[in-house]
Amino acid sequence: MVHARLIQIGTLILLLESILIVLWFYQAQPETKTALDVFTVVPILFGVNLILGLIIYFLKRPVGLLLLANSVLCPLIFFAVWIMWFTYWSQ
Repeated sequence: MVHARLIQIGTLILLLESILIVLWFYQAQPETKTALDVFTVVPILFGVNLILGLIIYFLKRPVGLLLLANSVLCPLIFFAVWIMWFTYWSQ
């Protein structure tokens, strides 16, 4: 029962994060001259998610493991949306 609830929470976090990233791209509409900004945004996303995951993990919350996994997935999702933005949507 606990594992099913964790999977639901993890899926919700991942879905919400993906929606927020895509909405940010549509709102900000980055241009090609800002392409190197990905090298600053991805480490920040990784660091923030990693810190949150470690804090919650050490508070003995089972969601902490999901947030630690999210610290890897979030920058990958951002990078994928970044590539798709400049490949398909910004033209």
